Amino acid sequence: MKDYYQILGVGRGASDDEIKKSYRRLAKKYHPDVNKDKGAEEKFKEISEAYNVLSDAKQKKQYDMFGSAGVGGGGPGPGFGGPGGFNWEFQQGPGGANFGNLGDLFEELFQMGGMRGANRKGKRNQKTHFEPIPGRDNSTDLEIDFMESLHGTTRQIHIKRGYESEDLTVKIPAGVDNGSKVRVTGKGEEGQGGGKPGDLYLRIRVRPHSVFWREGSDIYCEVPITLYEAILGGGIEVPTLTGSVKMKIPSGTASDQKFRLKGKGAPVLEKKGSVGDEYVVVKIVPPAKIDPEVEQWMKAWQENKPYNPRH
Repeated sequence: MKDYYQILGVGRGASDDEIKKSYRRLAKKYHPDVNKDKGAEEKFKEISEAYNVLSDAKQKKQYDMFGSAGVGGGGPGPGFGGPGGFNWEFQQGPGGANFGNLGDLFEELFQMGGMRGANRKGKRNQKTHFEPIPGRDNSTDLEIDFMESLHGTTRQIHIKRGYESEDLTVKIPAGVDNGSKVRVTGKGEEGQGGGKPGDLYLRIRVRPHSVFWREGSDIYCEVPITLYEAILGGGIEVPTLTGSVKMKIPSGTASDQKFRLKGKGAPVLEKKGSVGDEYVVVKIVPPAKIDPEVEQWMKAWQENKPYNPRH
């Protein structure tokens, strides 16, 4: 004996609203024009049969007393099948099955779920049509190295869409950073009923660099300088994204002082042709060992030229 309550996933004390709500959810899930899985068609027939009985007070009473034998228990009737496949027409009167509350609920369900009748106010024998349902967007993480993020790159990725897999070659534009999203149009979930597919979004993760770090479109690096260079000034070689360049250090340079190299930064992703700057942060490194002569000179200098940078 079929357990209509179990088929709809409700208890025997379920209210009419609970029964209707459960049927609506299951009908959307298993409707054969939406769900192409094997067995969905039979499952849809089964839940429709259960709802047709439990939504009718008289039939529900007979079912509660005698089980499915008391209401025929023979399936949803000829209107749901036959040669040539499903016929989604709601017919009443001679020659057609009478689905009771199902007709009204189908019309309501189709309006809510992206499906609608050809004329909501028309006759019940009109066929049901579907509005296109666009596919959902998907996203995945993609890790690239620091230089690739600045200069751009291509990647081969493997994705799964529904029951199928696909290999893609994707282009990563110059200037992406941690958290940037790259859209691959039309490679999300497939649409239904002629709806266009969703998009695939690649969430970019950039591996740290051993020399440079990035703040927006500006590039930073630290460069050590000698005590003599800091005091007397001079020219030093500093790294950039395109190779080493000469940079002037003025006399009296302090540790952690920043020097700007204009136009040596990262490409600006949102503004083609524009780039940021590079900032060189200098660090004063004293000699590892001071000989006695230098030590004596430093002490004399300290006595003759005292100063306190903390004031």
